[in-house]
Amino acid sequence: MKFDITLAGLGLAMVAALIAAIAVLRSRRASRREQALRRLLDDADRMEQDLKECRTRLDRAHASVTVMPSLPAPQRADAHAAVDAALRELLAHRLWIRDRAPAASQAELNRAVAALAQARAQLQKQLIVLGTAQHELDDAMREHLGQEPTA
Repeated sequence: MKFDITLAGLGLAMVAALIAAIAVLRSRRASRREQALRRLLDDADRMEQDLKECRTRLDRAHASVTVMPSLPAPQRADAHAAVDAALRELLAHRLWIRDRAPAASQAELNRAVAALAQARAQLQKQLIVLGTAQHELDDAMREHLGQEPTA
C-alpha cells in the first residue's frame, strides 16, 4: 500500500512539474510577443519622429537655398511628397499592428520588427546625409555672405 502511495505521489509530482514547465514556456512565449509588440510600437513612434525631423530639415535646406539664387532650387514638393508617402506607409504599419499583430504568429511579428528596423536604419543614414548637406549649405551661405565657415 505504501508503494502505491509513493507511486501516486511521484506521478502527481511529475504532472505538477509538467504543468509548471508548460506554464513557463507559455510565459516566455507571451513575453517574446509582448517584447515584439512593444518594439514595433516604439520603433513606429521613433520612425514618425525621424520622418518629421526629415521634413523639418528639408524645409530648412529649402529656406537656405531660396536665399541664394546661385544654387539650384531643390524640388521641395517632391521631397515633401516622399516624406508624406513614408508617413502614409508608416500609418499602414500602425494599422497592421492594431488590427493584425494580436493574432500574428511570432515569426510574422519578428518580420515586422525587422522590416521597421531596416526602414528606420535607412532613414537614419539619409538623415546623416541630409545633416552633412545642410552643414555644407550653411557654410556656402556664410561664404556667400562673407562670413567664416564653421569647422
